Amino acid sequence: MPTASTFGRGRATDGLSTALLTRRDEDGTTSPPSQPQRPNPLTEFLSNARTAASEGFGTRARNVGSTMVAGDVVVPLCGNLDRRQSLAQVGLYAGVEYVVCDVKEGGGENGERLLDDRIVTLRPAYTLRPHLERSDWPISLSASDVPLWLSKATYEAGTALGTLMLAGTYLTVASILATVLRVAVVPSESMEPALMPGDVVLVTRSIFARPRANDVVFFDPPVELDAAIANSKIGRAATAAAAASATDDTDSSSGSRPEKITIVSTKGKQFLKRVVGVPGDRVGVSNSNPYVALQCDDVKADCTFRVDRTGQYSRPDLFPDESWNRVKPTINIGSSLGSNAEDDAQTLAKGQYFVAGDNGYRSVDSRVWGPLREKYIFGTADWVIYPLKHFGKIRPGPFSTEKGLAESVSDL
Repeated sequence: MPTASTFGRGRATDGLSTALLTRRDEDGTTSPPSQPQRPNPLTEFLSNARTAASEGFGTRARNVGSTMVAGDVVVPLCGNLDRRQSLAQVGLYAGVEYVVCDVKEGGGENGERLLDDRIVTLRPAYTLRPHLERSDWPISLSASDVPLWLSKATYEAGTALGTLMLAGTYLTVASILATVLRVAVVPSESMEPALMPGDVVLVTRSIFARPRANDVVFFDPPVELDAAIANSKIGRAATAAAAASATDDTDSSSGSRPEKITIVSTKGKQFLKRVVGVPGDRVGVSNSNPYVALQCDDVKADCTFRVDRTGQYSRPDLFPDESWNRVKPTINIGSSLGSNAEDDAQTLAKGQYFVAGDNGYRSVDSRVWGPLREKYIFGTADWVIYPLKHFGKIRPGPFSTEKGLAESVSDL
């Protein structure tokens, strides 16, 4: 009778193989045989897949209960929990590989092998966990007690295929979620008090729904922002310093050098701002506060305005005065980007949004660079998910609806 340690990949060797554990060399000495090479995993998988293809997968897999013989390695499967428990009590565990030690055939007509009459004797093909091991191996039972017997090759191929399909499903779902959802960390104080630095927000991609007023949008820096920074007081000073350094106008004998001014790059960064106005809105800025004229044909008339009270920027002198007071959404940012027919438009064009930080004291936004084009927007942020003490929906912005532009945006 074979032992559990002397089976091959698909069939166990018989007991006589123990006589071959040593070999005799030409000089009469004995030495252990060379270790067999382990099959290549890919080759083994393809071989198992070919076998499984002929025997079928899943519920269509061929039941080898009527054809298994001594030496085969088989895997019993059972979906009924009650039956699985009763089989486990006699030492047969579903999904475990067993070596068939002996088969006693029944009395079928014309030599047929009948499951009801077949008695199989078998033992695990490998060491089990201590609580599953038994002292009475091997065990014997009727082949018909198990609903499905699979060959080792079919079982391994099915397991590998199932694992690949599950992994593919996870990757597909992860890819879809990465396309639709994103997690972002609030980098600065520009959205206080709604969002604090270090807060983690969940961003949903704007695919079916466009951003609305009061939404918080997550976007890439527009080219207009870089142009506005370059045209700011610091940007012009940096340009002048770079030009002075390039022409080497300093006195080499004194060793003095012009002061180097560095502008923080926006490349690779992303921002969170509040939507003040959407396409079609009549937008302006007064005393640093963005506003939208509601049902008003003339901004100078006594009409209703929705005002975003962001407050004054910490260094308003860095940017043109037009940034803080104008009656149109666009702004001349001192480059070819701002010199077009849309400069004089008093309403936001299709695909344009006016955005601003809730904390205007720390926010460089559409007041400085003008409308944000839709192509830069990834999506909207609705929830703070970390830290837990800030968990919840993002609170609304500092909007107020008031009559009369002069009254609603008077000096703070």
